[in-house]
Amino acid sequence: MTFQVSVKSDLKKLTKHLNNVQKKQIPYAASQALTDTAFDARKALRVQATKKLDRPTKFTINAFQVDKATKRDLRAAVYVHKLRWSYLKYQILGGSREVSGKGTGVPFSQKLNKFGNIPGRKKGLVKKKRQFVATIKGITGVWERTGGKRNPGIKLVTAFEKKVSYKKRFEFKKIVHGIAKSKFPKHFDKRLTVALKNMRKKL
Repeated sequence: MTFQVSVKSDLKKLTKHLNNVQKKQIPYAASQALTDTAFDARKALRVQATKKLDRPTKFTINAFQVDKATKRDLRAAVYVHKLRWSYLKYQILGGSREVSGKGTGVPFSQKLNKFGNIPGRKKGLVKKKRQFVATIKGITGVWERTGGKRNPGIKLVTAFEKKVSYKKRFEFKKIVHGIAKSKFPKHFDKRLTVALKNMRKKL
């Protein structure tokens, strides 16, 4: 998921009072302001992730990345890192997916006993010390710790539901668009003021 911050129409309104000499500073000021805005958007996405997602890890919160604008390319981009997109896309777009591994057919609402197993079953779902019940990446089930201290990891052993459906709950585009609309004019005004001041010093 990538959202490009492009504000060509805003620039016309913000620079109509400048003379031809002053307008030479527009590309620099705009590129800096676009980058400032993109980083503001990333900050907002991280804050909203802690509110909208279920106990996100640092790995998930740091999923949002920025590509800076330049004087030659007045576009800054805010996007989800491809490694995180594989599971965050369901929170952003909604939809459903088949879960790998075995499926129990047990709904999310099923109450477990203190051992993390389903009451009334002869055989528990948690069979090893390294296994545990948790919801990770939107999948509730039995997970198992793998590897050692140098290469720790986890794998899904048994999902409580074979097919998981997601409702769109993280408004990625709406958040970025809102920040761009509210923050860019302020950043541009600040960056342009500094650029014009430096220009006058050189004259």
